[in-house]
Amino acid sequence: MIEEIKAKVKELLKAKKVDVVIGYKKASDGVEAMPVFIDKEEDVDKLIWDAHCVYNLSNYLKDFPGERIAIVAKPCDAKSIIVLLQENQLKREDVSIIGIECSGIVDEKRKGGDIAYDERCKGCKPATPTIYDVLIKEEEKKQAPRLEQDPYESVRKLETKSIEEKFKFWQEEFSRCIRCYACRQICPMCYCPRCVADQTMPSWFSKASSLQGNFSWNVNRAMHLAGRCIDCGECERACPVGIPLREINKKIEKDVKGLFNYEAGLNIDEKPLLSAFDKNDPEDFIK
Repeated sequence: MIEEIKAKVKELLKAKKVDVVIGYKKASDGVEAMPVFIDKEEDVDKLIWDAHCVYNLSNYLKDFPGERIAIVAKPCDAKSIIVLLQENQLKREDVSIIGIECSGIVDEKRKGGDIAYDERCKGCKPATPTIYDVLIKEEEKKQAPRLEQDPYESVRKLETKSIEEKFKFWQEEFSRCIRCYACRQICPMCYCPRCVADQTMPSWFSKASSLQGNFSWNVNRAMHLAGRCIDCGECERACPVGIPLREINKKIEKDVKGLFNYEAGLNIDEKPLLSAFDKNDPEDFIK
């Protein structure tokens, strides 16, 4: 797979079809992977692909306005690209997508012993990107780490709790938030020129690292991702205090799917959930 990726990238650069390629290279520890930006043919050998390629590289697409970009994209990254295209944040002709078949990525936080696949992979259905210009297939099909038959298993467990128990749970979790905004910075869907958290006229909620401000920030951000989050899990991975941010995002994802039969990042020709109207949509939930 790696040699195929290198060959395709070299071909794109040599033909001057792209200005820059976003991919992965080995980190300084020789094990983990990190993003790399390549604009010269001689740098192509830096490229790698393995289960340590955890970053959602689509987050960097917005950093190259007006340039022709190629991107190495696993299935969850490709779903992010679809949402960005739907929301007119990218032009399809400016992005060359090198799709990668993926059987799962590692959980960076679990060190030593056997490789542990990330929780986000356990509920992931496609091993092939839903959008690509060229597809790099796995040389040897691996058993995908989908251990959960129900991708919403953890959400359903939380739903069994009373309102008081849920409120207490999230109060305790959000009380640990240090308002570093790592979740915002790593999320491909957080591209607003000025975040609501940074506005002062009016000020929507406290900027202080307090329970009230933390709760407002995290809930507001989750609601802004309704019908847009593709469950790449980057927010939870980047959180320095380990808040289970995927839980709240998965809950909203589950409700959106149940109420509107909509899943983010699956169909580029489909209108974004909150920009479309269907007279058959349910209305009971807003009473």
